[in-house]
Amino acid sequence: MKIISIYVLFAVLTLTLIVIIDVMSGISLRASIHSLSTIFATTTLQEAICITIFLLLPFVQVAVHASKKRQSRRKPS
Repeated sequence: MKIISIYVLFAVLTLTLIVIIDVMSGISLRASIHSLSTIFATTTLQEAICITIFLLLPFVQVAVHASKKRQSRRKPS
């Protein structure tokens, strides 16, 4: 679970940094947030699939690790 929280923290920090830089350069906060939503609205299907895969990787990694831990507890070597 720690890795998922780290991924979420990095995503939030990245988006916050993008918005702060836009605001510092003279773009309004509302326009900066609107530009972020516009970027994701114009993605193609292939790009959306890649984004989804990379967003799901931490969850898959945690699930695989948890299942390996559970199996090692059940079967003593």
